[in-house]
Formats: sequence, structure tokens, C-alpha cells
Amino acid sequence: MKLEKFLQDNYNYNPEIKDQVKSYYEVWKSWYQGDTKFHHYFIYNGKRKIPQKRYTMNMAKQISEDWSDILWSEKCKISMANDESQKQFNNLTNDLDLYTIINQTLEKSGALGTVSTVVSVYDIIQNEDAMTLDVSKAKTRVDIVDFDFIFPLTWNNKEVTECAFGSIEYIKGKKYVVLSVHKLNEQGNYVIYNHLFRDSNQTLTEVTMEDTEKEFDTMSNIKWFSIFKPLLTNNLFSNSPFGIPHFANAINNLMAVDICFDALKNEVNDGRKRTFARADMFNYDDGKQGLTFDPNDTTLYQLPSGATKDDLIQTDSDTLRTNSQIEALNTELNLLGNQVGFGENHYHFDGTNLSTATAVVSSNSKLFRRKKKLEIGYESSIYDLVNAICYASSKFGKYNIDTKDMVIQFDDSIVEDKEAESARARSEVTLDLISKVEYRMRIFGETEEIAKQKIKEIQKEQATTEQILGNSSNEE
Repeated sequence: MKLEKFLQDNYNYNPEIKDQVKSYYEVWKSWYQGDTKFHHYFIYNGKRKIPQKRYTMNMAKQISEDWSDILWSEKCKISMANDESQKQFNNLTNDLDLYTIINQTLEKSGALGTVSTVVSVYDIIQNEDAMTLDVSKAKTRVDIVDFDFIFPLTWNNKEVTECAFGSIEYIKGKKYVVLSVHKLNEQGNYVIYNHLFRDSNQTLTEVTMEDTEKEFDTMSNIKWFSIFKPLLTNNLFSNSPFGIPHFANAINNLMAVDICFDALKNEVNDGRKRTFARADMFNYDDGKQGLTFDPNDTTLYQLPSGATKDDLIQTDSDTLRTNSQIEALNTELNLLGNQVGFGENHYHFDGTNLSTATAVVSSNSKLFRRKKKLEIGYESSIYDLVNAICYASSKFGKYNIDTKDMVIQFDDSIVEDKEAESARARSEVTLDLISKVEYRMRIFGETEEIAKQKIKEIQKEQATTEQILGNSSNEE
């Protein structure tokens, strides 16, 4: 049995959904890993074809990392509506290492087109009455699922509403495939159907699951999964729930960069100084047949028998063309950076290291506009993920987190001058153009409720201080 066949027979899965994407996905995945068919080629030396491995800068990985770091860092904020929920959410974030999960998910989705996060809860104990659950030891878990194990069942232009997810696990040294199917029931709540398969040479046999509910009712319409994909128009295949990576339309640019980098590396290797000597020059007769040169010296080349006395020793030391090749490489890096949304002069190679532009850029730059566009799509995905873990950890765990009016604030310090923005906002407050509440919401990323609460606390402290100072003045 194959996993797709099982889903097709039991959950009306249509395998054609992924068929049109698979060939593209394999190309994107190979570029992300830095080893494609393009990097393996042959050179004919006049006698035979010699296999070659092209040097690579692995820019697909670099691009995905850079966009992930620009979009999500420790400076980003997820704010809850009240202090108690915020404190509990901060603890949950630390337990799950949530920020790392989000950053990794953004990178992989930007490289592979589509990945998903799936939330689950472990160590729930059913009490003896079989009517209540003991969640005192329950733990929430978040898994990142790649394209290979994402099987959309129901979707529209806006979102995937029902989906199946697979993962590989090893239990006592044996390989298993775990399948979770997220479907809506008649009440509009999500039910998760769990299946376990023993994998024997890619042949799956369903087996009984221990300590796992085969049918788990989440008792809510909150999705326990979130689909992550860049907000880029899919020009490769239409009517699909899958997205495309940042470099999907820049494969030729990736090739051009690696051609230039390979030429630069080979220029140094092939252009090193060599000395050619006739065969009889490699030995001398001192009664012991001594060696003239070090036999391990790779700069020496032994000429074949028959060379004339004019060929006793010759030296070849052509001038390297590295400067012009570095210039060509930087031209291609510039074109690549522009193609994937960073704008011009984002990447630069100095002959030794690759560097990226770190200066603050204007709000009308290509990078800023692309960043804001990507944030629109990723914000809803992050919201679904956070909403799922908070619900799962509260309903089936020890937490009590209210996600109503939750705010997700991305970090713009890479793009904007935050000090200048803060100064401008303070000036607007002074001129009564914006309120103090709006100032705190914009600069600190707080919800309206928390902003109002903080302002009241500050005003109360100021009143108390003035009262103390006033009493001291009266006593004098």
C-alpha cells in the first residue's frame, strides 16, 4: 500500500493535486540542497570525457535564509490582549522554542514553495470514568511538515481547510509512517484521524496505535495546522494549493552565478605555476640514483621521453584573470538579488567572502515593498499557528491563554530607522495628530487594551509622585 493510495481510498484524496508540482519541487529542492544535475557535467580532453563537479555558492539556501531573517527575528512581537495571557504565552513560547520554529518554517517555505506546521498534544490521560481527561502532564508539540508529506483534501483560493499530513518515525529501530488527517465534522469542528503504518521497503502496512487516539475531536473550528507559502503569484501552475519559492523564476540566474563562481575557482586551480622538466632531469647518478626534485611537488610536470635538450626545464606562469571574473560574478549576483526581490547591490563577493547589504533602506525600495507583501501572507499563517498552539495548550493543557485581539508585529528595523520613526511619532503626539494609545500600538506593538492599561499605570505613578512631592513641600 502507498500512502496516497490509502488517502485516495479512505479520504477521497486526488493525487493529481501534487502531480503537476512534483517535477518543479524536485528542482527547487535540489537547488536548496546545493546539488543539481546542472552541477555535474563532462569535459572532453581530446581522448575521453572527464566527469566534473561544478563549484556552487548555494545561493538558493542563502536567499531563503536571508528572507527568513528579514521577515522574522527576536525583535518581532506577538501580543495578547491582557497581561496574564501574555505571561502564559511567553512561557509557552519558551517551552516550544516558537520563534525558532517560525524562522525555520519561513526559510523552508521560501525554498520549497510550501511547508506546513502541525500541532498535536501528548500525554493526555483518560480518567477511569472515561468521561474526563487529565491534562496535568499534557504537552503541546509543533512539527514542520515538508511538501512530500502534505496532502490537501479541501481548499479554495483563500486557504486549505482540510488536509492530511505524514511523518516518518523510528520505534525500537523499526521505520513507521504516521498519518494525521484533519477534517471538519457536521458540527464544524475539526476531528483528527490518526493512522500508523509499518514501512517495509516503502510498502506500508497499517498497524494498531498504542497510547494514541485514533479519532481525536478537537471540539473547535480552530485549525491545528497552518500552511506556509510566500505570497507570490504562482505563474507555473494554476488552481493549486501549493506556492512557489523566492527563486522559482530565477533558476537561470542561479546557474549564471555558479558558472561564474566555478570559473573563478578553476582559474585559481588551473592557473597555478607549473614547471615542466624532461624525464632524465628527475634523477641524477651519484652512485645511488638520487632524486633531483621532491616527488610530492605538484607544481612539477614530467615531460614524455623524446623531449629535446631545449626542453630541459620550462616554467609556465600565466597571469590570473580573477579580477575580471570577480566583476562578472558580482554582476550576476546583482541580477539574482534583484530577481528575488532584494533590489540592486544586495549581494557582493570581494574575492574571499560573500557579503550582504546591511544599511537602512528607504521605504520605497524594492526590498521594503517585497517584505511588506510577504508579511501579508505569512501573518495569517503565523496567526493560525499561534491560535492553534494556544487553544491546544489551554483546552488540553495547563495554560489559559486568550488569543482574542492578538497582534502580530513584524520587525522593520532592517528597513526603517526606528529611532526616526519613534521621534516622528512623539512629535505627532505633541501636535495632537495621534493619541498616546496609537503611539504605543505603533512603536511597541501593543494591543489597544494593553496600550490603554500601560498609559493608566504611568498616569497613576505620576500622580502618586506628584502627591508625595506636594506633601513634602507643604511640610516645609
